[in-house]
Amino acid sequence: MVRDLFDAAAERATARPVPDPLSHPGLRPHAALLAALAHLPPAHWAARCTGLAEARGLRSAGGAPLRFVVGGGPREGALEYEAAIFHEGRVACRDSQPGAAHDLHNALCWLAYPLTKATLNRLHLVRAAEDAGTGPTPRRGPARDRLTLLDESGVAWLSNSPELDARLHAGDWQGLLVAGRERLRAEVDVVVIGHGLLQKLAAPYKALTAHCLVCGPREGEVDAVVARSLARAFADGAVPELAPLPVQGLPDWDRANRDPSYYDDPRVFRTRRRSAPEGATGALPPDLLRRPAGRAADPSD
Repeated sequence: MVRDLFDAAAERATARPVPDPLSHPGLRPHAALLAALAHLPPAHWAARCTGLAEARGLRSAGGAPLRFVVGGGPREGALEYEAAIFHEGRVACRDSQPGAAHDLHNALCWLAYPLTKATLNRLHLVRAAEDAGTGPTPRRGPARDRLTLLDESGVAWLSNSPELDARLHAGDWQGLLVAGRERLRAEVDVVVIGHGLLQKLAAPYKALTAHCLVCGPREGEVDAVVARSLARAFADGAVPELAPLPVQGLPDWDRANRDPSYYDDPRVFRTRRRSAPEGATGALPPDLLRRPAGRAADPSD
């Protein structure tokens, strides 16, 4: 009797397909490289990533050749970390878990979207310099908080439809993800740029929420389009709105969302009423360019 129950359970488990974590649509662009690197010690995958960056000629926004460095001293503060990337091209990586896995996903984002990552890094330093001028005890401003949200949990929303953009900002999930489902597939590309979000997509859950930067139409190479959109959105002191997006509700991101009742969960799919501000192009303060190292990453390329 007991054996029969175990046999029946084993048969059900065998019949039920187990999804491959790397098959998730948000992870798919990185799947081959992640599969090749994830089992390696941090020093080894960092060396492989540095080799790929060298082969592609990747540089920081300050012009330094990009490299991934494991260990090498005490953990840096946030600004020291960003400054080392900008001036030296040095992306610090941890040598123990769970931090090492997080840093591997950061390296994957640098390799896939180097202009976007370089722009995020540059903007961190731009806004830190602005915050430093606010008084004798400057505080981290809201712009750097938004930049961190994008770097950790951001997606770029590349859209040809102002109507779908408005539904996103309003949190009109029925109009966007149910009634507008086929239009969404045809007219919008959603690109994961946040490395923390990228890591979570290996074991996603329904309430997993991204912070979404609306970038306008996809005109040209994705990385350059997103980098230009970031520069415009944060220019001239602007702090752009980031629309929350429950990413598992996107078509094909969760098999369960084929059923319209998936979106009836008010804990995840809440309505909101806001609109996103627009920005214009900005520039790096001269004092942050004190250590040039060749050609900088340029979003306009």
